[in-house]
Amino acid sequence: MNIQALLKEPISTRELLASLRSRLEPMAVKGKYISDNMPELVQETIANAEQAYQGMIKLPGTGGVREFVGNPPCWLERRHNDNEYLWQLNRMNHWQDLLEAYSLTQDEKYGRKVIEEMLHWIETVEIHDDMIDYPIGYFKECNPLRALELGIRNYKTWPLVLEHLGHTEMFTEAVLEQYLGAVYKQIKILRKVSPILWPKADHNHFLMECLGILTTALYFPELQEAEEWKAFAIEGIERCCSAQLTEDGGQIEGCPSYHNGCMFWFGLAVVLAKRFNFQFSDKYMELFRKNLDYSIYSLRPTGKCVPVGDSHANNLAIMGGVYGYLALDELTWLGLGNNLIDIRETMHEASKHVWRALDVQRFYEDLGTLQGKHYECDKLTTFWNRTLHQAIIRSGWDSGALSFLFTCRSPIQNFHAHIDLMSFDFTALGKNMICDPGIFCYRDDEDRKQFKSSNYHSTLLIDERDHFEYLSSFGYGPQKIGEIYNVEDRGFFQVASAYHMNYEPIVHHRHIAMVDNKIVIIADRVEGLEHNSVQRYFHLDYTEVKAASDAVIATNDIANLAIYTYPREEVDLLPGRLSDVNDIARAATRVRFQGTYSGTVTLLTVLVPYKGDHAPDVNIQFVGDCCYEFNYGGHYQIVVKENDIEICKPVQEG
Repeated sequence: MNIQALLKEPISTRELLASLRSRLEPMAVKGKYISDNMPELVQETIANAEQAYQGMIKLPGTGGVREFVGNPPCWLERRHNDNEYLWQLNRMNHWQDLLEAYSLTQDEKYGRKVIEEMLHWIETVEIHDDMIDYPIGYFKECNPLRALELGIRNYKTWPLVLEHLGHTEMFTEAVLEQYLGAVYKQIKILRKVSPILWPKADHNHFLMECLGILTTALYFPELQEAEEWKAFAIEGIERCCSAQLTEDGGQIEGCPSYHNGCMFWFGLAVVLAKRFNFQFSDKYMELFRKNLDYSIYSLRPTGKCVPVGDSHANNLAIMGGVYGYLALDELTWLGLGNNLIDIRETMHEASKHVWRALDVQRFYEDLGTLQGKHYECDKLTTFWNRTLHQAIIRSGWDSGALSFLFTCRSPIQNFHAHIDLMSFDFTALGKNMICDPGIFCYRDDEDRKQFKSSNYHSTLLIDERDHFEYLSSFGYGPQKIGEIYNVEDRGFFQVASAYHMNYEPIVHHRHIAMVDNKIVIIADRVEGLEHNSVQRYFHLDYTEVKAASDAVIATNDIANLAIYTYPREEVDLLPGRLSDVNDIARAATRVRFQGTYSGTVTLLTVLVPYKGDHAPDVNIQFVGDCCYEFNYGGHYQIVVKENDIEICKPVQEG
């Protein structure tokens, strides 16, 4: 391609390369500082680079281990019946380790490996001019030119080639011509198809695609379309902010992992604005700041986010905190996360982003101030996002606190949601006890169906039916209304209430309350039954579980859980699985209580976390008119109403 035809002014490739180099960061200086001060990061980066150099890469479908992908990679090969394998291979994430290893060691083999792979990709994945007129569906299919990959390559990995190699003799004028020709074709396609795919700007894909367009325009302002691309991308990212970041805090999809990813993407946009001298609106900055709080709210006391929907139980609240720092020059969110996450883990995860810091030394030194420091948290312990229909209630901000996330959103926002209406995730005493199962995979197979299904979540089913129909990995049948309609702090207890109509004419209300910061009470009221079976599932992060005569007892070296119910229904202990990362799951236990009812039934559950060998004695008594009583370090009375639950502690005589 004659790249001069793409430029505003007829300058030579040599002049263009010199102009590009004037805009690049001083990676040699950054590399020297990192090499001198961050030996663990250096060691890990070089080890990863050596694996990537040999063509050994970990991808979706590879079972959580590295696999030989070809040397150079087989860019067009789809393996393991997994589209994500091909898509993520074509994001070239392994280049980051190779390029950083070059800047750390000055060993040209790492840089030349990236150049060779890039040129091989350009030759293999031919981009023809007429592709811009392909049917829009082509850019959603399993190929290297899916719109999302066009965006990710061009904001995340290909610019790193410029930053780490652009000043070197490896990045020749000929390489620049190949690079710019390929990037130009990709962004020209993306500029056309992305707004068609995401007209409402309400999906994380559009955000990343806009970042790809913006980054290209900033690195190559000499392109004829650069000004229009820049203006489009900035407006698009602003639209993403308005459409995706909710006023209560929390990205619109309601998946904590994707939310933390969005804090990276929205924060990276601000870092680019700082570097290239432009600004986002005050509203953008205000919403970004507000939504950083959700990264902390959705963090379990044990230091991993709740894997609601297509989320992993990971530590990426740290990443959210990093980009809060890089964008706003504040350590607040890193500090708050560090209260719940081991400082070594915080430092390790945060250090992965050190190369993006405009001032590496300041970033590293500020990270060091987190050592041994406890951040005082003035945030409320009761959180309600009315858009996401999520409630997060916790007893405090320490690692041993009780905490649950409760969700009920129907119809769903998009297909990253699971079939999990009125499900919850519960942590106490330093132990994840009742867990959302996570993603496991995106493949359209039985694993995906199982991890998305209602009976893999801690919720209530009628006649063992999902709340709505599962059609495919990213497809559901129609859904009826479901919502959280009240969240309230009532002193000694905090409560969240929800209902849904997906079993219409049967209506299910669920009230879940944290009481005296030591127990959780769940009241299920189901109306309109006609000899229907009712199942209540609890997905426990335990393998040692037994059903005793009065309770289900789950035990572990860290902390135990006792589950008491009324009425005492049939109990089954079923195999479960919980997944923290792609393709890997650990054994768990699902508890199923079930009975058959007509009319209206109220089902009460009391969760009692405890330590030690002796389970607490909780005997729930029905005293009439939807009223129940039990003793546990005091006397409790519960009245379950249609739209509410009342809990009191009457004084007993004598």
